[in-house]
This record gives sequence, C-alpha cells and structure tokens, in this order.
Amino acid sequence: MTEGGRRNAPGNAQAMRLFLVGALLLVVSNAGCRKEAAPPSAGALRVLIAYATFQPRCLTLTVVDQEDPARTDSVEVRVEPGVRSDTRTVAVLGREGWSRNLKLTAAAFERSCSGARVAEQSLEVQVPTEGVSEARMSLRAEDLDNDMYVAATGPLPGTDCDDANEAVHPNAAEPCDGLDNNCVAGESDAAGTRDWYEDRDGDGYGNASAPPIPYCVPPSNFAARAGDCNDGEATIRPDQAESRCDGVDEDCDGTADDDDFAVGATCATPLGCPGVKTCQGVSSAVCSSPQQPEPAWYVDEDGDLQAGTDVGPGCTAPVPGATTVRTDCDESSRFAAGDAPEVCDRLDNDCDGQTDELLVTCGLTPWRTDPGVGAADATWNAVAPYPGNRGWLAGTEGRVVHVDGTDFAPVTDCPGTWEAAWATASGRVFLGSSAGVFATVAPGALATCEQVNGPGSSSLNGLVGFERGTSVALFAVDSQGRVIRWDYVEGAPTQAAPRLVTQVAANLRAIHGVGPEVLLAVGAETVDGVARPVAWGTPGSGSTWLKEDLGLAEATGFLRGVQVLTPRLAYVAGDDGLLLERAGGSWSAKPRLTLPGGTPDVRALLAFGRTALYALSSDVSDIHFFDGTAWRSVTAPPRTLEALGGTGPGDVWGAGAGGTLVRWRH
Repeated sequence: MTEGGRRNAPGNAQAMRLFLVGALLLVVSNAGCRKEAAPPSAGALRVLIAYATFQPRCLTLTVVDQEDPARTDSVEVRVEPGVRSDTRTVAVLGREGWSRNLKLTAAAFERSCSGARVAEQSLEVQVPTEGVSEARMSLRAEDLDNDMYVAATGPLPGTDCDDANEAVHPNAAEPCDGLDNNCVAGESDAAGTRDWYEDRDGDGYGNASAPPIPYCVPPSNFAARAGDCNDGEATIRPDQAESRCDGVDEDCDGTADDDDFAVGATCATPLGCPGVKTCQGVSSAVCSSPQQPEPAWYVDEDGDLQAGTDVGPGCTAPVPGATTVRTDCDESSRFAAGDAPEVCDRLDNDCDGQTDELLVTCGLTPWRTDPGVGAADATWNAVAPYPGNRGWLAGTEGRVVHVDGTDFAPVTDCPGTWEAAWATASGRVFLGSSAGVFATVAPGALATCEQVNGPGSSSLNGLVGFERGTSVALFAVDSQGRVIRWDYVEGAPTQAAPRLVTQVAANLRAIHGVGPEVLLAVGAETVDGVARPVAWGTPGSGSTWLKEDLGLAEATGFLRGVQVLTPRLAYVAGDDGLLLERAGGSWSAKPRLTLPGGTPDVRALLAFGRTALYALSSDVSDIHFFDGTAWRSVTAPPRTLEALGGTGPGDVWGAGAGGTLVRWRH
C-alpha cells in the first residue's frame, strides 16, 4: 500500500513479500521525526533522495523487480514547499512475491507531476534478508533565478528559457520588450505585435505567398508590407510604374506591362486603325493593327462641295466629311471642280488642264471703264461689289456711291474720309474712316448713314465681314495695330458698339478670312527704325492672335493686301512686288510682280484661287493677273487705281483716282 492509501494486489502466498512503504512504505524527513518499525520477516532499504539548486514540485520513486520487470510500483514523495535543497527518505520493505533485486528510479518534475521531468537517477539495489541498508540518490537541476522553472539546458531540460531572469518563464506575461518572456515562439505571441513579411530582396515588400510572422520590432530581412510577387528581384514590387515592356509584372498588380504601356488594351493607330497595344522593344509599346489604312483621304476646303485636299492615309476619316474619292482638282478655288462647267473667268473650271477652252469670245470680253463716277475729282479708296453687278464706292470728302449696273446713286450725307468698305450679299455696306469711325448704309436707304465711333481714332484700313442670318460679325484693322469687332444685327433697335479684340505692335493695313475663327491681318512692324512686313493670324481659335513666321528676315516695307482662300491657303502681297503663299502652316515666296522699271509696291490684292490672283501696283495703272506661274497685265485703266474687289473670277472691280471705276464681267 502506498503513502496515499493505495492498495497493491496480493502476490503468491508462499513468495517473499515486498512493500513500498505507505502505511508500510514510510517517507521521513532528515530530522527523523518518524521511526520505522523493522519488518517482521525481511530486511529493508532506507532510500535517501537528495536534491539541490531547484525545488521540485513533484518527486517520485519507482521500484522495479529486476527479475520480473512487470512487477513495479511507484510513490510520489512529499516535498516541503519553498525548500530548494533537501533530502527525502523513503523506506522500502520486502514484498511477498518479489525478488530482493530491485531497480530504484528517482525523478523530479517541474511544477507538477505532469510537468517537465528535469532530474532523474536510477540505482540497482538488493534488499537485505535482515536489517536495514541505505541507498543514496541525488537529483540535480538548476533554477538559478528561483522562479520555480528549471533552466532549459542539459539532458533533462526544464522550460525556463532564461534562468537568469525571474521575470522570464513559461507562465510570464508577454509584453513587447525585446524579451521572450514566456519562452514560447519569441515575441510572436506578445500583446502589441504586428505582422511582418519575409523580404529576401530588400525592396521593402514581403513575399506575397509567405504567411506573416508577428514581431514586436522588425527583424532583419522582413518588411511591414506584403504583396511582392517576386521576392528574389528588388526591381519587382508593388507601388511602382511598369518600367519595361517585357512581359514581367513589375508592379505586382496581376497584369504585366500595364500603366503607360497598357499592353493588350484596345487602341487606334495614328492612322485610325483599330488594334491592341504591344511591346516595341523594352522601352515602349505601340498600337498594332492588322487592318490596312486607305491610301488617301480628301476634304473640301474651298467650299464647292467637292473634295480635293489630300489629308493623308487612314482607316477612318481623319476629319469629318473626308472621302476616299478625289473629286476636286483645285482646292484653292470654289470656282473649279471636276464637275464644274468651263466659263470665261481665267480659271480651269472643269479641271481638264485648259483655261477658257472653246469659249471663242472670252478673250474679246472688254473691261468697262466709267470715269468720273460721283465726281471728276473723286478718289475712291475702297470698292465693295455684291451680286447682281451692284456694289459700293467709298473715298475722300464723305463720298459714298451705290452702283447698280450703270446707275450711280450717291449717299446723301456720310461725312468722313473712307478708307475701307465691305458689303453683305444683300447689299448693306460697312465703311471704315481715317478717324476710326464706322458707318453702314443700306441700298434702299441712301439718305441714312449710321455712324459709330470705334475704340480708337486711327485710320481703319481694312474690313471683312461674316454673315449669319440677320447678324454680321465685322472685323477691322487700324494703323495702331488694333483688331476691332462690330456685331451688327439687321433691324435691331440699338446696336452694340465696336469693341477691341486685340492690339499688336504693328501698323495694320488689311484683314481677310474665311470666318471669325480664321483671320489674317497684315501690315508692318517697326524694328530698329525700319518697317518690316508682318502678319498676325488666328489659327482656328478666333481669340488668340499669333504672329506668323513669314521667313523674311531681311525684307522691308509693308504688306498691303491679304486674301484667305481656305483655312490652309492664303496669299499676302506688299512692297517691292512681294507675293507670299501660306499653304498648310508654311509660308513660301511666289514670283514677285516685276515691271520694266523694277518691282513696284503692290497696293491691293484679290484672289480666287492659286491660278487667279489680281493686283494693283504703285507705278502703273494696270490691273495685273497672276496665273500661278507668271504675272501679266489684263487692262490699263486711264487713272491710277487704289482698290480691288469682286464677287467671283467673272466679276472683278477696280476703283481709284478721278472717280474711275473699271469692271470685267462675263
């Protein structure tokens, strides 16, 4: 029977009896406060179990019969709480059925009998036939910090991972303090940890496929951010743009070569062909398309509803209205197209390469000269024809005359020196004076000359207008570089005042355009005291005026005439016989107007296409014609002319000194 009152099953009645002392197996202290009685028929063992430098919470003695190991018994030996070094005594008596040859094993456990076995010793002993013999056993383990946990060292380690610190043991709280206080997985179970991710390539992002490990402080080669899809290459990580077009997902977003490369995205090539983005080397991606573009697209620029300007190849129309069929041979003139009839106007109207062919009387058509219109001493500075062989003459001393065929009717009262004129299709004329005053007169109201002051007092040298319904947007330029707009509404009880659009550093002499958004103004700017030709334009905006690069670094003098035929084509002319063409965005020089005496100044310009330009010069009274290659005189009026105008190539007017009016009509 053990010390706790446990009974052992009886053995063979004739065999020797062995007893582990309980009531019969006695455990006594070193003080020997209890005496043991000698067994009546056998000797006994006194087992002394000593331990030091630790306090076992459980101490056991196990006895095994060496002749029959199935015969075994054990007892828990009581220890004194709080005692680190002690010797406990256990009396072992003979037991019936057992041999005298025994194996004794003493074991010490940390914290409880189910805790870690931290010390153990075994002895082979023989129970004497009579009397008492001693067996001494010694158990050794270390608990240097006396925290009741044995050092985790030696052949039978305890669970204390730091036996020099009583605050470190398995049952300790685990704060984030740099210590493994509870001896479990470092500080991974501490309160206040955060997840860290293995970062083998040191790019600041942890392996996306590895689980996080909680740490209080960042360990070496770990990162606080996950998501690295290739932890063996530092150039591959999240939160960066794809830098190479190479099929590698450098930013770990699941898509290779996206961002600026956008590989695989639908796109359109520069020629409008549908395709997808593909790598072009490692530095760029391009839009690739299996579709072949049309070789050329054509647009109508001159307003004759026929397309003749090549705007390049493409899979889709590069601009609205473009067509793949060219139907216009001359996009500089609305009076020439593939289906136009040939008429007498010095143009190849039907695009057959010939001018005025089969029109036998065309060369005999005379210029009509009307001298002294308005007065024999009248000087006409401006002429403004409108359809029906009708128009206006305006000049000095307040003279304004309406022309209707061969009838000439003066405006009753319109004081001023008129320098410029422009007429609507219905016949209303707008005038600009040398003092910056605007005026307007209707054909059926010659006694009414509406006048309004402009924003300046300088000479208004050029006018051009654009009709929309009953409204007119009139533009003017003056000698102080002003561009002025007057919005006039027919029949309105009151009219808005002319307003300044812009002012440039130039003396502007003429303005023309194909709409309020496409205008060109010309004149001269002063550079180091020298007048140099200059042009200012509105490239499609109407509000932003830009100085044109004419390519005339050494030229001097004024530009005095301008004609804008299409948004891409314009002509300007001026002093020293100068003629320039703007095609697209580039200026080029055309043959100068040359006379036997030299190169005169061009004072007025009228154009109906690349092969039909008219000009007036300063040296002779002739009206000059440019056919795209060379200049020639088409008539020689009796007096010097100052102004040109026309509603088309078959209706050309010139006016000037002595009240002279010349007209060529067919």
